[in-house]
Amino acid sequence: MKKMATAFIICLLLANSSFSQVKITGRVHSTEGVPLARASVLLLNPRDSTLIKGVVTDQSGVFGFDNILPGTYLISASYAGFDPVYLLPVEVSADKNLIDVGVISLSPTSELATVTVSAKKPLYEVKIDRMVINVATAINFTGISVLDVLQRSPGVVVNRINNSLAINGKDGVIIMINGKRNYMDMAAILEMLAAMPSGSIEKIEIITTPPAKFDAEGNAGIINIVLKTNDQFGTNGSYTLTTGYNTGSRNAVSMNINHRQGKINLYGNYSFSDAHLEQRWNIYHAVYNAGNFNENYSADDRHGNMLFNNIRAGLDYEVNNKTVVGVLFTGNYRKWTMTSNNNAQLLVNGVKDTALTILNTELHTTLYGGANLNFQHTFKHEEKITFNADYLYYSDKNPNSYLNNYNDAKGNFLYSENVRSSKNTPLRFVILAADFSKKMLKNTDMESGIKLTNSDMTNDISVSNFLQPNWIVDTSLSGIHMEKETIAAAYSTFTVKFSEKNSMKAGLRYEYTHTNLSSPSEPDLVNRKYGSFFPSFYFLHSFKEGSSINLTYSRRIYRPSFSDLAPWVIFLDPKTFQTGNPFLQPSFTDAVGLSYTLKNYIASLSYSYYSPSMINQPKLDSTTNKLVTSTQNSKNARYASLDLTLPFTLARWWNMQNTLSFNWREANAFYLSPVTTRGTGYYFNTVQSFILPKDFSVSISGYYNSASGWGLYTFKGVGSFDAGMQKKFGKKRSTLTFNVTNILNNDKTIMSAAIPSQNLLLTERFLYDRTGVSVSFTHNFGIDKVKGKRERATGDEDEKSRGY
Repeated sequence: MKKMATAFIICLLLANSSFSQVKITGRVHSTEGVPLARASVLLLNPRDSTLIKGVVTDQSGVFGFDNILPGTYLISASYAGFDPVYLLPVEVSADKNLIDVGVISLSPTSELATVTVSAKKPLYEVKIDRMVINVATAINFTGISVLDVLQRSPGVVVNRINNSLAINGKDGVIIMINGKRNYMDMAAILEMLAAMPSGSIEKIEIITTPPAKFDAEGNAGIINIVLKTNDQFGTNGSYTLTTGYNTGSRNAVSMNINHRQGKINLYGNYSFSDAHLEQRWNIYHAVYNAGNFNENYSADDRHGNMLFNNIRAGLDYEVNNKTVVGVLFTGNYRKWTMTSNNNAQLLVNGVKDTALTILNTELHTTLYGGANLNFQHTFKHEEKITFNADYLYYSDKNPNSYLNNYNDAKGNFLYSENVRSSKNTPLRFVILAADFSKKMLKNTDMESGIKLTNSDMTNDISVSNFLQPNWIVDTSLSGIHMEKETIAAAYSTFTVKFSEKNSMKAGLRYEYTHTNLSSPSEPDLVNRKYGSFFPSFYFLHSFKEGSSINLTYSRRIYRPSFSDLAPWVIFLDPKTFQTGNPFLQPSFTDAVGLSYTLKNYIASLSYSYYSPSMINQPKLDSTTNKLVTSTQNSKNARYASLDLTLPFTLARWWNMQNTLSFNWREANAFYLSPVTTRGTGYYFNTVQSFILPKDFSVSISGYYNSASGWGLYTFKGVGSFDAGMQKKFGKKRSTLTFNVTNILNNDKTIMSAAIPSQNLLLTERFLYDRTGVSVSFTHNFGIDKVKGKRERATGDEDEKSRGY
């Protein structure tokens, strides 16, 4: 493998050495000498002003055109709020490798003192390795939670009962916030996203083919949630107030503020939400045993209230024009209180045998805190090193009480049970990372890095029954488990631009993992050590008229989480349980993709192979009809999809954004004997945007995800239809939005597993939301005139704001 990697690097360097085109560089400043970051610089044909190439300036106002053939060119520079500038024709000859055109000075427009800058981004932007959803621009995404936004995002499927996310039908999603991975368990992440207001979000990136710089974790890819920030000089920010009603009142407030002056940048944001929720769960399962057909019906009405606080505050200090240090603190607190009334019936051969009522009260609190120290030094243009050190703490406490009353078929009282359970899970992470990037040759960029992650978790589950006068611990359902995990990683990525039409990005990542799961009685319940290579590859070929073709390949891993491994037990009713699987193995995925882009239209094909796969699987006890759900390994799985992005502009006032996906799936699982499931499905999402006079706008959106399946489960089709109206006023610094979600009241989850030949009959229905309405007010304050801004990279991803 070392020889192969060495040969790979040598081949890249040799390939690079055969090109001798010229590079044109320069800088864009204001007339006051302030570098203008992200200014647009265009290389034009002087005869007809046709575009040859376009770039944007970096944080220092520097731009560069690589691989320019000899000839005569025209250069233009522009920046919002400034008058554009055109340079006299630039002569490029083969005897010079580098041409520096110097500083291009831009003058503010005369209306700058009275005109604010506003630019509306498209809802969906498709890039080489990801789809970007600009949440802040979408009317229909206001007044709801971030989890609701994800559920309405193309290709994303949210399964709240199994605590899972899927992208294009593939499980194993990693959540990042502002470019940094969130290490909480997926169940806790979904709870956090369900409480986080959409008003605090700028955009969401769905990264289906992550490059080698990212952790190899996540079979399906990465969802990066980018919070609202403001990078302009002075003091500025925005706040959003939301009130609404769904199954109960829902209120939220969010605010972000930034102060940038001289060498210091202070920033932060805060969000709070208070939601009253009404949920309904229906579970049915049945088995044949000793000639009898035993059925269990359960209807659970859940009345909950969720409070959520999230805060983020940081400081960046520019030591000099090459060195930046920063510190960031993050934290959130979630409190969920719930009372549920569960009515269950046990039938034998269609005749009611026993009735059960369960009164459940629950308190579930989570606390998250993190600190990040960042150091970045730029040696010279396009060469820098970054160090990051993170400490993260997470606590999950979940006490429950159950009062179970049993009645016979005629309704006569039989007996009662008083049960209580508790869950206490503290989790700590220490993360160290270093990244180095450099332009090795004129058309070759290199990036390398190392990372070390140490985690330490304890999970204390206790279930007790009240037998007067004492509480007696049920040892079969209780236990303490500890997990320690170390992941060491190193990566290198090379980006080579062979010509104006052809470019390639290739990377290789190595990760070594040591996982130890123990209990007081078993010190090595799981003790696993393994190392793996994870290659990634991208090739882009551009045609004329804005069209291109892109080929991708990546290898990923999905490691079992602590809750997947630990043999704890949590029960929904006396015959419905969830537990872990200490024998679970990690899943590896190989994925290839091919996409074609024509202007804003995109068609892409993808294929993924999982071996072994990890699926959430039910297990019915044929004697007791108890349902136990846990994550299991299956032999393998395959998934293929065709995805289309189809935007249309029907009129100046009417834009339409459509996404359409067709998929095929196959899973080779095991129940009592091998089971192979296959199926096809489709997904459709449309957003209709209408611009009306006097700064009014209307948006109508909807999605439908057809019947699908994964493992032993099949899912019925689900969809939603939303509409909203927005008004801008106060020189467009303020907006008022009215939104209606789930208008048809059909956004519900229905899943089943039916293999009668293996004695498995199961149906689960979950209703989380009904038709809801909300009103949101957003106001931008402070200095909103465009000025120069300073940006820097973090240890996780360039061009991202810092976060946890």
